[in-house]
Amino acid sequence: MAYETIILDVADGVATVTLNRPDRMNSFNRTMAHEFRALWLSLRTDPDVRVIVLRAPPGKAFSTGADVKEGWRAPGERDAPFDMDDPGEWLGPKSNKVWKPVIVAVSGMAAGGAFYWLNQADMIICSEEATFFDPHVTFGMVSAVEPVGAFGRMPLFEILRMVLLGNDERISAQTALKISLVTEVTTLENLWARAAELAALIAAKPAAAIQGTVRCIWEAQDLPHAAAVANALKYTQLGNPIGKAEVDRATTKTPPWKLR
Repeated sequence: MAYETIILDVADGVATVTLNRPDRMNSFNRTMAHEFRALWLSLRTDPDVRVIVLRAPPGKAFSTGADVKEGWRAPGERDAPFDMDDPGEWLGPKSNKVWKPVIVAVSGMAAGGAFYWLNQADMIICSEEATFFDPHVTFGMVSAVEPVGAFGRMPLFEILRMVLLGNDERISAQTALKISLVTEVTTLENLWARAAELAALIAAKPAAAIQGTVRCIWEAQDLPHAAAVANALKYTQLGNPIGKAEVDRATTKTPPWKLR
């Protein structure tokens, strides 16, 4: 499929997806929402893809969320509020049952609706000048879906501070690291290479083990603790078949440990 708003490259088990609306600061419109829904379905069923990297070209913004000028909804959709879709259902990998690990590499601003991608990422890294914020309340709009989606990623009071201050404050890369919004900060020049390096390390591991691990952990967030633990056992029973090891431990060389 040829895409208008994103660039897709697949090599060595890694699908690299680059947002491609630089003139609109990579904000999403209806075309991008449709293309992401098609993209996730394609990547979910592609046996040549084990890991996904989502990134944006170096510039002012990774993404500023929804395109406020063009919009993403169909004409007249707001007149039927109970028929409206949440754009996160189209943009987010987990909403589209993609259990292949997703690494998001953020440079520039990540604002508002950009959290649809961040909230469903398995790993987020960013460059030193990256910033994160939610401008909804500044413009008189309720901020709800994006911050609620961030519950599993950010501490409650950090979420409240971000949404209530709106455009008056931005989370820096170092603060994002401190509150675990991101797991690593690197230079802008090294951001893409580092994302590719992490993706390659994951892609080299058995696909069933990786996808089962990702799905189990994400599903556990919606369950009470005892039920989550019980459900986790089922994944080991399905993903670790008795008498069939995907990796021969006797012949596998373990690389040197790295400290993070």
